[in-house]
Amino acid sequence: MIAAMVTACTSILIAIMAYWLNHQGETRRSLREARIDRVSSQLKDLYGPLLVLTETNEKAWREYCRRYILPIGVGPTEIPLPELEEARWRMWVEAVFAPTAQKMRDIITARGDLIIGGEMPPVILEFCAHAATYDALLANWDGVGPSKSTLIRHPGNRFLSYVRESYGLLKAEQALLLKAAREVGRFEFNQSAR
Repeated sequence: MIAAMVTACTSILIAIMAYWLNHQGETRRSLREARIDRVSSQLKDLYGPLLVLTETNEKAWREYCRRYILPIGVGPTEIPLPELEEARWRMWVEAVFAPTAQKMRDIITARGDLIIGGEMPPVILEFCAHAATYDALLANWDGVGPSKSTLIRHPGNRFLSYVRESYGLLKAEQALLLKAAREVGRFEFNQSAR
């Protein structure tokens, strides 16, 4: 009778442990899948499009500077642009720089919940403020002062670096998460095959 009680208790204890271990495994799997989904969404919905637009805008700006802007120290400063250069600058702002900046701002405002970390990075806020000033510039182009520029300057390389680094960190994390998920899946498959 004691042997039967020990056997029954052992069976119950083994069942409880199996349930607990299975529950723990399912919890870890669910958390891992949620993290993979979050990182994938950050890449697909925010940092991926932002990187493409940022890199595109950067390349366009470098090319514009290379072709049309005199190096610093060459030529007069604070002199209004000649009419042809003014028209060229206006065309580039209206067709390239402003639309791209506004698309990036729209992505950030629509998917800001996917930003890495607990707070909005200051460089993102600086960029959004810069992009917002294009609205006023384009609405009153003829009334703008001699610089014909946005009121708030682009944060420059800090913004580009932030987007590149964030995308790179997320891609690396995604690769690690997917590798770990594959290894767990392989382990679970091997265990079930036995």
